[in-house]
Amino acid sequence: MGGRKVVVRQAEFLPGAPMERRRGVRDWKCVYPETGVDTRTLIMGIVEVPQGEHTPLHRHNCEEVYYVLGGRGEVESAGERFPFEAGDAIFNKENTAHRVFNTHPTDTLRLLVVAGIMLVGLLPRWPTENPYEILET
Repeated sequence: MGGRKVVVRQAEFLPGAPMERRRGVRDWKCVYPETGVDTRTLIMGIVEVPQGEHTPLHRHNCEEVYYVLGGRGEVESAGERFPFEAGDAIFNKENTAHRVFNTHPTDTLRLLVVAGIMLVGLLPRWPTENPYEILET
């Protein structure tokens, strides 16, 4: 079966990404070089935001999409807020400041996050401390 990693088990997901600088926010690295996948143009993670919290305002040099797995909230993009709920998809343009707010009264907001080529310019120096520019914590 060769040394190529195709499946990343949930137990192999890694915490500790920059979004976790906000209280209670979890940012799981799923398909990342750190989880053993030889990915060069895409990464995938899961972000969990507890009720009443939000991710840090940040930007990065790639496009990014979210699929809302559960909960509801608002995404702030370039200073404007847009509501969303489970089943919606969200597009973040590269180098645009954005963050996500959980507005559900009880549920944790869960987002499937797929990002583009922000890693390409960083390879082969990946992993780096932070491919994001965090604008607030």
